[in-house]
Amino acid sequence: MGDQSGESPPNDVYTVMLILATVLLAGTTVYLAVRSHHLFGSWNPFTGA
Repeated sequence: MGDQSGESPPNDVYTVMLILATVLLAGTTVYLAVRSHHLFGSWNPFTGA
């Protein structure tokens, strides 16, 4: 039936994981934009297609 002690699980772990995922996603987006600019000469690789 679950834990009946009335204590909630610590949400700090989930908060840290959410922050880490957000930072990694933002970093990956920036990396791909810079790499695209380096390879294709534009921030948008689909402009010349």
